[in-house]
Amino acid sequence: MKKLFIVIVVVLLLSIGLFYYIHFSANDKKFNIIFFNVGQGDAALIRFEDGTKMLVDCGPDRSILGKLGQYLPFYDRTIDYLVISHPDNDHYGGCVDVLKRYQVKNIIENSEQKTDDYWRVWRAQAEEEKAQLLVLSQPEVFDIGGAKLEFITPDASLILDSAGDIGNNQSLVFRLVEKTVSVLFTGDMEEILEQALIKKYCAGDCPSLSADILKIGHHGSDTSSSENFLNSVNPKTAVISVGPNRFGHPSFRVLKKLERAGVKIQRTDERGDIVFDPVRK
Repeated sequence: MKKLFIVIVVVLLLSIGLFYYIHFSANDKKFNIIFFNVGQGDAALIRFEDGTKMLVDCGPDRSILGKLGQYLPFYDRTIDYLVISHPDNDHYGGCVDVLKRYQVKNIIENSEQKTDDYWRVWRAQAEEEKAQLLVLSQPEVFDIGGAKLEFITPDASLILDSAGDIGNNQSLVFRLVEKTVSVLFTGDMEEILEQALIKKYCAGDCPSLSADILKIGHHGSDTSSSENFLNSVNPKTAVISVGPNRFGHPSFRVLKKLERAGVKIQRTDERGDIVFDPVRK
């Protein structure tokens, strides 16, 4: 009886494992984007049609691991690309934990250097990871998993009209173009960088900035999301990654601008994780 019980348990475990393998393998082969609810911070997982996975920012702490574990199968411990928009703690505070838990093949970041303790821990962990490091200092275009990623900042040729937060305005800003959807990721970009991009790319129409989905800059701060910029992007949906905070994010003025433009607003503090799973035509 004991041997029979062991055989039954083994068969049951194998059956469960096979079910999850088939289930997750099927889901791995379709494009979707998940904007995680990580509190006051940014983190999004992009899964491309060929199974490639890209994590854009890691939120403020190790809670990102729970989010990844929720959407990735337990046996999958690989992240193909880790994009860090800029090294503010609410964007990369969980990245050390990601490197410890997952094998990260490529890291894409800007050239900003910091001197605090966490930055030193991050650099040491990144070196230990032995991932390919891509430091962007000018616009670049990548073809990844059947989609095109157009990184438009940092860009030394841009002229900023006034002073702002230097770190925020060095954020990696990129436009993802897939078969049925386009998404603009903005990091913590502020209005002065928005206006510089409009001057460079928007003489008439603005195809380089237009997107179906706009990840609102700087958690909905009133330093971002100018009316001219929203008109140039012309999004159908705006995602605001935000949690409890003392900064007044998202700004009431930003919310009203989005409402006047007829943009659907989705907030992580209200909806939790926000999943976009475009329907194939």
